[in-house]
Amino acid sequence: MDTKVERMLFMTSAFLLILVLAVNAEDHLDANAVSSPASLRGRFLLNVSPVKNTCKYNKAICSEPGSAGPDCCDEVCVDKSIDSNHCGSCSHDCDFGETCCDGDCVDLQKDEDNCGRCGLACPKRISTNNLHGRCENGLCDYN
Repeated sequence: MDTKVERMLFMTSAFLLILVLAVNAEDHLDANAVSSPASLRGRFLLNVSPVKNTCKYNKAICSEPGSAGPDCCDEVCVDKSIDSNHCGSCSHDCDFGETCCDGDCVDLQKDEDNCGRCGLACPKRISTNNLHGRCENGLCDYN
């Protein structure tokens, strides 16, 4: 019985040694593959992004359904009438607290033509020379 246990222990040890050597050889092969010129070329090609399907190359993409807008700015489709980063023209940022309404940067808290939201004009006030009512804190003054 002692020999049977020793034989089993020897076989298990041999199997584990072969397994460790096989894993080590596989790692060694991977290291060699990385350093070969063909492999570097392959890795380089993997890292280079292919020609993107952006509006820089095809402006018609911005007219497709699901596009963010009909205009192309910085290779991205945008809507210059509402985009606060491209308001009215590419790369024209609205200031902090302003919103892009119909291509103009406005303060929705006090703009009489866009009071609280784009396009909501305060009603005309007859008692003043003002054509529109006052907009305060995004609400029209109805007094």
